[in-house]
Amino acid sequence: MTHASSHDSLALRWCVNASTWNPDEEEFNFILSLLPLLEREDVARFKHFADRKRAVLSRLLVRCAILRALASMDGAKNKLRMEDLHVKRTKGAKPFYATSLASARAPNFNFNVSHEGDYVVLASETHAVVGVDVAAPGQVRAIGGNGRAERDVEALLRTFTMTLTDREIAAIRAKTARDGERAGEDLFRRHWSLKEAMVKAIGVGLAMDLRRCEFAIDEATSTARVTLDGKPRDDWSFHMHAFPPIVESSEIRGDTHWITVSRGPIQDIVDANGEFLDTAFSQRQFDANAWRRVLDEPSPPFELITVGDLVPNEHKDAFEAAGGVLY
Repeated sequence: MTHASSHDSLALRWCVNASTWNPDEEEFNFILSLLPLLEREDVARFKHFADRKRAVLSRLLVRCAILRALASMDGAKNKLRMEDLHVKRTKGAKPFYATSLASARAPNFNFNVSHEGDYVVLASETHAVVGVDVAAPGQVRAIGGNGRAERDVEALLRTFTMTLTDREIAAIRAKTARDGERAGEDLFRRHWSLKEAMVKAIGVGLAMDLRRCEFAIDEATSTARVTLDGKPRDDWSFHMHAFPPIVESSEIRGDTHWITVSRGPIQDIVDANGEFLDTAFSQRQFDANAWRRVLDEPSPPFELITVGDLVPNEHKDAFEAAGGVLY
């Protein structure tokens, strides 16, 4: 991957717009060929082409992140091809590299991916366990029979009553009453994305009762605090990114996706087989001040990259020959 990052950190924030990538069969099959056979078969199982696009892009993002980490290690960047990287998954389906990527500046390098709506996203961290989730607009159905963009947030809350706490529901209702249905839907999506980002970091997915984690959102900073099982957990941090970025703080557009990145302690990971923990995390203990510094690190903005950025240098000519556009 040759895309120039705005920072040299391994705290990566990558985003690809899957909806604007419209490959023909030759180009898609070329991109698919960059994956090993088992992953190509996984992608092929998706019925709809839009889902196959998201699936192949999420897998390429993972491999590009691993190559970026390998490139930061002396002498490793030219030794492995993308298709040779051995990516495993935890029992909760969280991907990880089968070989330790630990380095002095990234002792716990790990990553997470998400896709919904227009975007496929990846976030990685160097010390904390990371989770990422993207929540797309349009989850509230239009109810206006006169062509107006009305939305039924109350119906949405009834649908998700088993995943939201009473305080979260009250906050969404208050936002809807004050600022309208679109604002209420927007706040719902932020809450949903926060919950997903936390459980994806831990590795349990939606098997966890989402009412166990309750979020209080600071809209001014686009951050949140979590209470888990009734206890405040200040050893977690959450950063929410509007994408495309919102220029004015009061602006809520119909195409706004919310991407949430969570940072949490290694001790909270649920890893049934233990392999993820043993492989990815070489520094398990932090004193209180050191952990605070990890959590207080700014969350970099998401970089919008192209499919061409995901193609390794040795394959770029063939990608263009297959009809792909590099930039």
